[in-house]
Amino acid sequence: MELNKEQLQRVEHYLNLKNITYIDVRLEVLDHIVSDIETKMTEENLDFETVFYNVTNKWNTQLKETSSWLFGVGFSAPKIILEKAKKSFKKWFFLMPASYLLSYFLINKMDFLYSINIENSLNLVFQIVTVLTVVLFVFLLISKNKKRTTYSFILKTQGLNILLGAILLIDFDFFNRKGHLNPFQVGLLFSFILGTYIYYHFYKKHQEAIQKYKIS
Repeated sequence: MELNKEQLQRVEHYLNLKNITYIDVRLEVLDHIVSDIETKMTEENLDFETVFYNVTNKWNTQLKETSSWLFGVGFSAPKIILEKAKKSFKKWFFLMPASYLLSYFLINKMDFLYSINIENSLNLVFQIVTVLTVVLFVFLLISKNKKRTTYSFILKTQGLNILLGAILLIDFDFFNRKGHLNPFQVGLLFSFILGTYIYYHFYKKHQEAIQKYKIS
């Protein structure tokens, strides 16, 4: 038994109340709920209202608003969104601190003294890379489509972290007073570059999801 227009609107309204406005998940959840309702109405010969509350009660657990340490407790989303986001982001989560620690360790072990010319040249290269990376990140931040997807949720959770990294790089001096590379500053730069790449990766995923569902 197919649902009529008003019944479909009831399901749509339920999803709105549950904050299922993420386009890459909404249609899938909508199809599942509608299919469950139609099947139960046909097989058990029950009315829409009874089946609607029965089915939505089953879905309430999956659609409950929750948070995760992976993104920070300040960011919440329906459980089904969060689980998909965790699955996509988990393998990237440890790369930024790993890149920082590896860079810090390697540079800390280096005991090179550089001439003033080389020091100035290296400092300039690091400064240029920093500025270009900041410009790229800000461009991605501004140009991101406002439509909501699982990937836009990931971008929202990572944007502030990367922005704070950019602020910490404002010092622009990648050498310490002894003429050695500053492991903290250089490690932070490598971590920031990787963080911007990760942001770009999910930015592309976000744009692709919007194109897939043909929403501009």
